Amino acid sequence: MNDLDEILIHKIKAGDLDSFEKLVSRYQRKIFSFVYRMLVSEEDARDITQEIFIQVFRSLETFRGDAKFSTWIYRVASNKCLDFLHKNKKFRFYEPAAGWETGEQPAGSPVKTDPESIYLREEKVRRVRRIIAGLPDKYRVALVLFHYEDLTYHQIAETLDIPVKTVATRLYRAKLILKERLRGETDGLP
Repeated sequence: MNDLDEILIHKIKAGDLDSFEKLVSRYQRKIFSFVYRMLVSEEDARDITQEIFIQVFRSLETFRGDAKFSTWIYRVASNKCLDFLHKNKKFRFYEPAAGWETGEQPAGSPVKTDPESIYLREEKVRRVRRIIAGLPDKYRVALVLFHYEDLTYHQIAETLDIPVKTVATRLYRAKLILKERLRGETDGLP
């Protein structure tokens, strides 16, 4: 566990609420980003992020430190997102909110700025967002944790409480589905 996390958790368990605010400050942006990518609704992401930190505060006494705090909080966040998605499945739609992914070119690569190139690039980003949002939950969680939260296979396995090989399988299948659906959407395009 990160030394600062360990110190803050020890202080929180001793009743220091200022330390909880510091812990929230350390993780709020990361957790919100993860939740937003999972739920694709800014309003829902804000609500669920708040619920996550409430649950973390209430459950911190049970945190033993066997795993890193970051792994534990991502597990809480993942479970909250999946619960939300399952409860609201009939109301779900798969058009992610703007800003889910920037679609910016990597530094140093030539960027075409003509209107057609910009439109095509933005359209591709929208297609990828829509396809990722439409992935089965177990694949989307693994994909978001790996590609957007930069967690390793081992960290994802700890977070989701699954074997590392299952993480690899889920990521492999998610990528296959993405390729297949992207290919299917572009078959009829000029």
